[in-house]
This record gives sequence, structure tokens and C-alpha cells, in this order.
Amino acid sequence: MVNIDTVYQTVQALANKEQRGYITPQEYNLFANQAQQDIFEQYLYDLEAFRERRPMQHQLGDSVSMLMNKLKDFYSISPVTGGTALPSTGNIGRIFLGQGTTNRRTLKKIDPDTIKDLIASPFHRKEFTDAVYYDDGSRTIMVWDGTGQITTNITCEVISGRPTLAYWGYTVVNEKPLYDPTTTSHFQLEAGEQTDLVAKILKLAGVSIEDEQLYAAAQGEESLNIQQENK
Repeated sequence: MVNIDTVYQTVQALANKEQRGYITPQEYNLFANQAQQDIFEQYLYDLEAFRERRPMQHQLGDSVSMLMNKLKDFYSISPVTGGTALPSTGNIGRIFLGQGTTNRRTLKKIDPDTIKDLIASPFHRKEFTDAVYYDDGSRTIMVWDGTGQITTNITCEVISGRPTLAYWGYTVVNEKPLYDPTTTSHFQLEAGEQTDLVAKILKLAGVSIEDEQLYAAAQGEESLNIQQENK
């Protein structure tokens, strides 16, 4: 969890530097939720990209493990109904044959024509010992091995839901907003995302108040964070 008031105070301090402007609580809450959503969506994109580029990463500290840890509150393993129907909601990740962390294996995705060619050839079918799958329509798959279609014991990764709305609660005293923790909802991201949240909120604020310097500074900080995370 990232404390929304800590981010708020940091954002206001940086935005007010050299009288660059003031971000109202309403604007801040709007920018804060947009920033949180952008970061979460980037998790999903990066996870797929890193798995393609670094398929053998499984150790603590690698890019895939770090992203999976960030997504743990939204992650689950779900059955594939009838061996073909994927869950109707959520982002679908890997497809597995078998259940449990030690007994399941990840299936390779191939195109339908390749499966047809393999099954049609007795020679290739003998070597077709491992199960594979292909997309067979919207949220529908088919799993095959050399013996034919498999419809049991198939599961998949699902990342469902999104972070809840963040809200910097406040009361107005002497025409100034004062932080109210009783009406506050914090960011549903891990603490390490605080710097990224500040940078993204400032970038959005720079656009809103038409401050090119503020936008450029936030963009530079965000780019540096991305470079460090992708090492």
C-alpha cells in the first residue's frame, strides 16, 4: 500500500516549487487514480513482454517474479470449464495442464494449422508427446496432444479486478483543505510504486496547468524509473 497523503504532500511540494502552481484536491484525486490505473495496466503489459523475452526466469528478484508479486492480490488459478471455456472476465495468462504448484506444466500456444498438420501425419503424431493449445474463438481454447483433444485437468492464470479508487480525504477549514484520514482510501499498490505515482501525477498536473517544465521534469523522472526497473 502507498500512503496517499505522503504522495499528496510530495506532489504539492514539487508543483509549488518556484510558484509553478497549486493542484486542488479534486484534481489530485483525479490524477492519482489515472496514475494508479496506468501503473497497473503497465504491469500486465510488462508481464507478457518479460515472459516472452526471458522465459526461463523463475528466481526471486527477476523481472517476472517481481511483477507477479505486485499482482498477487489480483492473481488466481482457475479451471478451464469443459477443457475449452476460459473464465469470462479478467486477463488470462498462462494455460496449464495439471493442478497444484508441483504437478502442473505450462502449455505452449501454437496456431491451429500446426496442430492439424501434426495430427494428420502419423509420423509426426508419434513425436507429438507434449500437450499444446490454440485459441478457438473468444475466450475459448482447445488443448491437444498426440492422442487427441484433452478436455480435463486444464487450468489457467487469471488476473481479475483492478485497484480500488484512491481518495485523498479532506475537510475545508478557513478555506484550506486539511487531510482527513477517516474519509481517505490509499493506493492499492505496493510501497515501491510511490516514486512512479509522484512522477505520473506531476506529469498529468503539468498538462493541466500548462507547465512545460513541470511536465518535462516528471517525464524525465518517470523515464529514469522505467530504465532502473528494466535492468
